[in-house]
Amino acid sequence: MAAFRLRLFGAIATSILGIAVAAPATAQTPDVTWKFAHENRETVPAAKAAHILADAVAKKTGGHFKIQIYPAGQLGKEAQLIEQLQLGTVQMAFTPTAPLSNFEPRLQLIDLPFLFPSRDAAYAVLDGPVGQELLAGLGKRGIKGLAFWESGFKQMTSSVKPILSPADLSGQKVRTMQSPMLLEQYREWGANPVAISFSETYNALQQGVADAQENPLVSIDSMRFYEVQKYLTLSNHGYTAFAVMANRKAYDSLPADYRKALDEAVIEARDAERKDSKQVDEELLKKISQHMKIEELPAAGRQAFVKASRELHKKYEGKVTKALLDKTYEQTKPFEK
Repeated sequence: MAAFRLRLFGAIATSILGIAVAAPATAQTPDVTWKFAHENRETVPAAKAAHILADAVAKKTGGHFKIQIYPAGQLGKEAQLIEQLQLGTVQMAFTPTAPLSNFEPRLQLIDLPFLFPSRDAAYAVLDGPVGQELLAGLGKRGIKGLAFWESGFKQMTSSVKPILSPADLSGQKVRTMQSPMLLEQYREWGANPVAISFSETYNALQQGVADAQENPLVSIDSMRFYEVQKYLTLSNHGYTAFAVMANRKAYDSLPADYRKALDEAVIEARDAERKDSKQVDEELLKKISQHMKIEELPAAGRQAFVKASRELHKKYEGKVTKALLDKTYEQTKPFEK
């Protein structure tokens, strides 16, 4: 009997202890701190969006989930950030989609020239099933694709001459991102492309390693490319999206309410960033016009570039998959003027 009472007491004590130990785990919210890295300067809309995201996550979790921002390549260039993201030494990053093509070749679809007739067309594709499928493709590389932010439409600049047709690119050394498709694009257009990291582009242009480059207005301004380039062509020839990503294991290990907070904050920041990006483009045109000669790509020149790009679209059907490319054509058609 005594032994029974002892066992009973032990069972009750163990039960009480279990409740006492378990209670803090359910009642106490864990503190989590993540590193969020990118290569852009703090003045650009996407960099500001990173802070919007961090503030929203902190607010939604009562300050228990903190995201620390490391801008301007503090933790490395794009390729290094992607590697760190895979290793989990940083938990979040955003980069252009072009350098990610080595990990998910189908992402090259986004960078195909003259694919999106407008920002709204790009949003329709990237926020829909096509975009979700592209983000999901990063999963096999240990990366959780969260959403697409933007840098905007790319324009061409040169220190040699205005670029108003493919013929104007002949002999020019054009800096591009590290992307097989972008390198091939400029070869198709008659240029001599060279892959150079974003943070090293200014020096490359200044030293004559490259004569020309392509970037959205926000990057041309933030990197002060107008100091080493004379001519800017408003070509809108390609759209630059940022893939916002998390380390897959870190994301999956978050409590469900933290994941929900992060997912919501990414979209809230995306919407704010896109609105800011449109407004900034209008303001930057005025500023850059004080330093560079700006011309719009004429209709004849645009037609020549589009014609020179058709073979590239056809060639990349297999790499981005014809099914995804056809879906993209179908979704963008209503936005064509």
